[in-house]
Amino acid sequence: MLIIKNKNNMKKSIIKNTSSIVMLICMGLLFSCSSKVVPDKSIYDYEVQFVRTGVEGTELFKVFAYGMSESACIERAKLDAVKAILFKGVPGSGMVSPMVTEYGAEDKYKAYFDEFFKQGGKYLNFVSISNDGSIEAKDRLKVGNRLKIGVLVSVQKANLRNEMEMAKIIKKLDAGF
Repeated sequence: MLIIKNKNNMKKSIIKNTSSIVMLICMGLLFSCSSKVVPDKSIYDYEVQFVRTGVEGTELFKVFAYGMSESACIERAKLDAVKAILFKGVPGSGMVSPMVTEYGAEDKYKAYFDEFFKQGGKYLNFVSISNDGSIEAKDRLKVGNRLKIGVLVSVQKANLRNEMEMAKIIKKLDAGF
C-alpha cells in the first residue's frame, strides 16, 4: 500500500508541476507577443463632436480640449479638430472616415506633420473658432489641475484636403484606385 500511495502522490506532483510550467509558458508567450512600440496617443486623444456642415467645404465641430488655461484649451481645440479630420474621422459628419487613410502615414510623413502641427503651424490656415470667444458654463470643467473646455471650431475641409493632396499625403479624388 505504501508504494501505491507514493505513486499517486508522485503523479499528483508531476501534474501540478506540469500545469505550473504550462501556465508560465503561456504567460511568457502572452507578454512576448504584446507590442513593444507604443504609438503617440496624442494623435488620437481628443473629443470631437459634429455640429453641422457649413458653406464652401467647411465643417463645424464642438471640440473638448484640455489645458492649463482657457487660451491653451482654445489653441488645443483648433489642433485637435484638424487632427480628428486627418487621422480619426468624426462620426455623424461628412468626415466619418479619416482623410489620411494610409496606415502609418503619421510616421511616414513625420517631418511634414511635425512642421504642419508646430505651434503657429500651417494647420491654423484651415481652422477658426466659430463662437464669439465666450465659453458656456456647461462647456467648462475643472479636471484635476487642468481645464476641459468645449469650443466650437470650424474646419475648412476642402482646403485641408487640397493641402494634403499637394503634399502627396493623400491621393486626389479623381486619381482612381
